[in-house]
Amino acid sequence: MKSLYNIFLKKTLTVVIITASIFLSGCGGNQREHDIESLSEKYSVPEEKQLTVYTSHKEEVYLPVITEFENTTGIWVNIVAGGTSEMFDLIESGEGSDCDIMFGGGAEYYEAKKELFAPFKVAESDILDSQYLSSEDLWTPFTELPIVFIYNPKLVEKKDAPGSWRDLFDERFKGQIAFADMEISGTSYTIVSLMSQLFNETPEKIIQELYEQLDGNVLDSSGLVIPYVESGRCMVGITLEETAKKYMANGYEITMTYPEEGTTALPDACAIVKDAPHSYNAGKFLDFIIAYDTQKYAAEHFHRRSVRKDVELSKDYEEVKLLDFDIKKSAADENRAMDAWRAVRASGREHP
Repeated sequence: MKSLYNIFLKKTLTVVIITASIFLSGCGGNQREHDIESLSEKYSVPEEKQLTVYTSHKEEVYLPVITEFENTTGIWVNIVAGGTSEMFDLIESGEGSDCDIMFGGGAEYYEAKKELFAPFKVAESDILDSQYLSSEDLWTPFTELPIVFIYNPKLVEKKDAPGSWRDLFDERFKGQIAFADMEISGTSYTIVSLMSQLFNETPEKIIQELYEQLDGNVLDSSGLVIPYVESGRCMVGITLEETAKKYMANGYEITMTYPEEGTTALPDACAIVKDAPHSYNAGKFLDFIIAYDTQKYAAEHFHRRSVRKDVELSKDYEEVKLLDFDIKKSAADENRAMDAWRAVRASGREHP
């Protein structure tokens, strides 16, 4: 279900207070309707100051960014929040015709649906890490998100923890891997696509082997991966570095490791929807999210790696060995991979 948030900051608060006083004053119906209509006209936002953002980010990420964007530009933002697949489906079906910007979701999603977006080159593209740029300027990277392993140190000794992607398929981890439904989690599809390329196997074969190793235990949300591992319901899990670091900072007893063969650090992306009603403001938003201050804030507060070359990596972060991940191939394989995933899910056991 899509949830709509109108972020109107101080002016919104003023409207709420004044409107509340009208309802409490006991005015007659006609007078009240007149006053509400006057308030609506007074505080209505002109078209040139509007922007609608669809996002799959969590509120803790999108709200500070969008609030600061509003404060900086004077542009007021409507937000529609939900899962990556849900947001893309709304845009593709036409139900999201009010959408100007899609904010969040892995770059491979944008490559797979690039016909939905309009090209835009951000003002500071030269300072961004070139390996995370769209060759056609159809999407803009926000942050780098390496995929990592986690494990419960109470259940798994360090020497027995998964060190490689192959280790995940060891018998001792059968039915003990926290992994989210690929139809809901964009990260889960990236994981499958990465293994397909690393092992030089078809997505269908990897999905069949992985599902058997999961023993049918598939989580409803990527947000359950770390709680399942920390609680002992699973021994190990696969997740994003920023997610693991965030939970660890909040006191969760898990251990994070990087795959020894390497991993991918695909960026989460942002793009202007084709025929966006407020395309000029959408361009301003893209410039804003890759600006130095925004990127530094994301690195310091969101546990994320910046896509800017001039934002230094905190000493709390390790250098990551990156695999040569083919985003275009991942995008091209997505439909067949999803079909294969639905097929094994339909024939397998239900998740807990």
